[in-house]
Amino acid sequence: MVDTRRRTEAISRALMLDVASAYYLHDRSKVDIAKETGLSRWQVARLLTEARETGIVTIRVQDRDTSADGLAKRVEEALGVREVIVVDRGRGAPPYPSLDAVAQGLADYVSDTVRAGEMLGIVWSRIVEMMPGKLRQMAPCDVVQLAGALTFPGDRVGSVEVVRQVARIAEGTAHPIYAPLVAPSGDIASALMRAPEIAGVMSRGAQVDHAVVGIGTWTSEGSSILPLLPEELVARTADAGATAVISGRVIDNEGHAIDVGVDERIVGLTLDQLRAIGTVIGACAGAHRADAVRAAVRGGLIDVLIVDDPLAEALLGP
Repeated sequence: MVDTRRRTEAISRALMLDVASAYYLHDRSKVDIAKETGLSRWQVARLLTEARETGIVTIRVQDRDTSADGLAKRVEEALGVREVIVVDRGRGAPPYPSLDAVAQGLADYVSDTVRAGEMLGIVWSRIVEMMPGKLRQMAPCDVVQLAGALTFPGDRVGSVEVVRQVARIAEGTAHPIYAPLVAPSGDIASALMRAPEIAGVMSRGAQVDHAVVGIGTWTSEGSSILPLLPEELVARTADAGATAVISGRVIDNEGHAIDVGVDERIVGLTLDQLRAIGTVIGACAGAHRADAVRAAVRGGLIDVLIVDDPLAEALLGP
């Protein structure tokens, strides 16, 4: 014999799930749900009440703001940074949704912030590489490369290409550096920095109004300069307490410069020159970068921070 009571309960539960999902997850009105299901508005309301009473739907009131803006404000207060923007990684496109989402947030910020006649400085990172494709518009401005070039095989976009792409969108002049970020030796780096073409770009770079930088970790996956250095120097720098890399410059956990042989090889602005820029925008993603971000902020190197939500949550941790 068929248990009609249990069958009716199963049908009612399935209908309750459909109605609750339509109302709470898809923001459909009770009137629309009634039309689609053939129920009356009273029946829809009753199913929603039963869904709450039976635990199918739970409603929680937070005593703190867990929105992106609320999370950003808590990170601002925790780090003491001027402004934090938290981007939902779920809005990013595969295969790297966090990088994609933060790149869009960075592009939006730059579009809204840089004014006509100002200068924008750029240091390459994976997120900065993606930024030009997401810029909807820019006020006319010059774009300056703040550190030497990184180039990649295939269709990857390197430092010079990013600077030129952004300048084209801004209808401004590009000021690239046709020299590597990491020179073979300190003497070669010094000679390159004295070359008139590079010295001129460096002079402009020290005067930019805004700078966009990535914040790397001292790991082969987290920093683009590690593969360019001798293994012995990489190990020695790690032993000295390397925590983060910004524009090729290495800092420890407290944001102090580490120089056991890497710094002298870098072609680009110094940490003091970066600190002197009016607004330095740091853009990065991933909870594993929390220590590096804290170090950069402690070192006074970041004014505006654009991150994904996992990294923002990690920055609030111990």
